[in-house]
Amino acid sequence: MERFGKELLIAETYIDEMLAADQSGDYDSFVRRFDKVELEEFNQEIFNNDVALMREELGSYKSRVYLGSLQGFQTAIRPRCLRFVWRAVYEKNEALIILGIHQVDGEWYVNESTVSK
Repeated sequence: MERFGKELLIAETYIDEMLAADQSGDYDSFVRRFDKVELEEFNQEIFNNDVALMREELGSYKSRVYLGSLQGFQTAIRPRCLRFVWRAVYEKNEALIILGIHQVDGEWYVNESTVSK
């Protein structure tokens, strides 16, 4: 049984929203769940460049398979941090998706979103 089942449901919801935002090129929807501290160096221009590069290298997103969860990078401002990993299938290739989330005052925020082929 998955150790972080409730948190996985949250991560699945967030990753669905972010993948839809990638597909439509919607920066505001993509960053909606992010902790604002994590966005200091990630702006719309970087998002647009990342989306274009992903489309060129991977093509469009098709599906994913959940692989597991890891303890995230725990810090004083992120004492409850988890990372979730999926194997994603795209039109041209496969990649790993890692989504990090942490909880502050009962609310979950994204602190990491990585796609690696």
